Amino acid sequence: MKQETYPDKIGDAIRASLELIGADEFKQYLKNTMEVAMQMAGSAPLLPMSRAALFSINDGDGLSTQLHLLAELWQGLTQERYFPVEYRELRLPDRMDAKNLSKLSDRDIVLENIAEDGLLSPGRARVLCLDITKWLDRVEREDFRAVLSRLRLERWEQVTVFRIPAVDELTLRRVSEAIGWFFNVDVVHTPPYSAGDYYAYLLRRMKEKELEPDARASELIREAVEGRALRDGCWWGFHSIDIFLENTVFNVLINRYGASVP
Repeated sequence: MKQETYPDKIGDAIRASLELIGADEFKQYLKNTMEVAMQMAGSAPLLPMSRAALFSINDGDGLSTQLHLLAELWQGLTQERYFPVEYRELRLPDRMDAKNLSKLSDRDIVLENIAEDGLLSPGRARVLCLDITKWLDRVEREDFRAVLSRLRLERWEQVTVFRIPAVDELTLRRVSEAIGWFFNVDVVHTPPYSAGDYYAYLLRRMKEKELEPDARASELIREAVEGRALRDGCWWGFHSIDIFLENTVFNVLINRYGASVP
């Protein structure tokens, strides 16, 4: 297909992914998705539902960024005007949620839940990210398989992304194999980041805001980041770095302009 057929969003998504720290599997996944979609475009309708993905990534480590870059890529490939990202958590079955007293099995309840929670086909393009963290120990059960079976029938307009934390290799394989009974699934693992990765990200963001700490300040900042990343129970990955940066910028403005800062 001629390159000019595609909007700039495809190239923008690929280039933006290359700016990410780490996330090598995600970068390769975007490239592979683009290549497969472009090969299919000349002989078959370009639909995003042919594959699903399993993203294994910790909270705060770039899931939202990855999902929006994936949506931007698919928006360019399909030339949809709107390709939103919708995040849902797959609820565990609870009898208190049952709408029909004659259907109280876990399978019946979870199928009612996914319809109620908007997990089925919306009649429009989207990236659906379904967090299945609570299901890690029950992916072989009948109720989870029932969810996968229903989603497979309802996936026509959506890219389906299953999300779990950054788990060990055996757990990742077990979950991907369970999903693989119903979907062709691409596994995208983002390993946990180190304190040095977070510090490098902070320095890059500070440079963008024209903040240049001296050697002593840089060392104090590194110690603060490493201390929080390794020991803070409230640590939230790159989101915590963004908050730290916002507070730093605010303090700089206060020191510079005093009470006149809004």
